Amino acid sequence: MVDRKIKMSKILGICFLAVIFGLQLLGIFIPDRKTSAAENRALQTFPAFRVSEYLDGRFESKMDDYANDQIPGRNRFIQVKAAADKTVGVLENNGVYRAKNDYLMENLTTPDPKNLKETEAALADFAKRHSKLKMHFLLAPNAGNILSENLPTTVQMADQNKQMDDFYASVEKSGITPIDIRSAFIKAKDDVQLYYRTDHHWTTDGAYLAYRNSIGALTGDKPEDFAPKVVKNDFRGTLYSKSGFVNGMDDAIKIYLPANRDYRKSVIYYTDTQKKTAEFYQLKNLKKKDAYTVFGGSNHPMYTIETPVTGRKRLLLIKDSYANSFIPFLTQHYREIVVVDPRYYFENLEDLIQSEKVTDVLFLYNANTFFGDDSLKIMLGDTE
Repeated sequence: MVDRKIKMSKILGICFLAVIFGLQLLGIFIPDRKTSAAENRALQTFPAFRVSEYLDGRFESKMDDYANDQIPGRNRFIQVKAAADKTVGVLENNGVYRAKNDYLMENLTTPDPKNLKETEAALADFAKRHSKLKMHFLLAPNAGNILSENLPTTVQMADQNKQMDDFYASVEKSGITPIDIRSAFIKAKDDVQLYYRTDHHWTTDGAYLAYRNSIGALTGDKPEDFAPKVVKNDFRGTLYSKSGFVNGMDDAIKIYLPANRDYRKSVIYYTDTQKKTAEFYQLKNLKKKDAYTVFGGSNHPMYTIETPVTGRKRLLLIKDSYANSFIPFLTQHYREIVVVDPRYYFENLEDLIQSEKVTDVLFLYNANTFFGDDSLKIMLGDTE
């Protein structure tokens, strides 16, 4: 009996090692993936060797991330782990919590103090260099903040409100006007679904509410009226894929159409694909896994929107993906909108401001992305 158990243990051990070795061998022949649509983040590709990074440990850390990110079948492993965790009552997987009312909520980011200070300094320097431009910063709160009552009672997230208060105080001293939509969101949250249950973005209802509560500060104009239309009822977003949790409820995706029949269309020029269109909503993308790309497609480095407005205002919108569902609401207020995503834009911003005759600047980010990102300070600091 003992010999039989020993033999079985050896067989299981050999099988386990064979699986691990097989996955590593398979990984050699599979090209590295640069991004994960399921997790909405960049993946670690094979790192370049640098002596300085080897000596300070960064190379080893990148290799660990590379092994974790590029393992074949990664998404399936996440789902299996989530199913096992749910069986034993685990509330968190891969940074996502199972919350009340069928919500999946991403953990709130705690910013690195040094990185945030450098970003604030870059913003201050940018505002000083362009003191004649009218600048605003709209930092969208996340679901874990506004809907915190839905979180498990044992979960204590970072104090995003304090982070936002401190950041807004900093940029206001630099001459950038904060636009704070938190009170409007708190007031509306019982009547409006502001965030997707399965995705980290705000809904189009949330984006529209943000527009109505910010356009006056941005332009002095009254908000235009739009009517919502449901275009997809079975959306499962990034938090569903990232966590592997099955929350039992799919999301609806809405697009907003102008209520005014005299609404005049804009023309969008995508510089990376050299394509031109008058459609903000790419309905064919509703069939894709990441159906949120219905809002403008993938994340483009830069594109311009020529509107029918005859005024002089030309907006530079520096943003993350939260802005994608917000942008269509702006088109009746500016003559031109230049959209830049610092994560993918590597050209000179100073030249762009001059060539497009920019008069206004809006920074639009969600707080979670912003407090964990360093691409903005890099772009703003590039003055050569």
